[in-house]
Amino acid sequence: MLNTEWEYRERIRKLAVCIVKHYRGKGPDNVKVSLESPLRITVEIWGTLSNLSEILVHEGAGEKVKEYWNVLRPYLEKEFMSEAEKTLGSPFTYTWEVCPSVHGDGHIIITLELQHIHRLD
Repeated sequence: MLNTEWEYRERIRKLAVCIVKHYRGKGPDNVKVSLESPLRITVEIWGTLSNLSEILVHEGAGEKVKEYWNVLRPYLEKEFMSEAEKTLGSPFTYTWEVCPSVHGDGHIIITLELQHIHRLD
């Protein structure tokens, strides 16, 4: 892997950790960043769901977790969007998905679609 690609993924991972620390007060158990294409980045974050969210998702009430996120999202976007855009080197849109927990390891997958290619050199 190119050193510059690794550094780019690491910068994205550090930003995700910063956001999770703000949300949960601690770092996640695991953050995985995948560069699927030059314009598509996937960030998988474990350890972000609260105990209550884990219970709700496990019991089939994932929509309640999404409702909570819809209230929290504008605040996080206001706090972190400019930093994320600077880190990514491009304006972007994103989608997110809460993945059901299996043995307490529920996670969120965030998919970022960049408007233009970030140069790695």
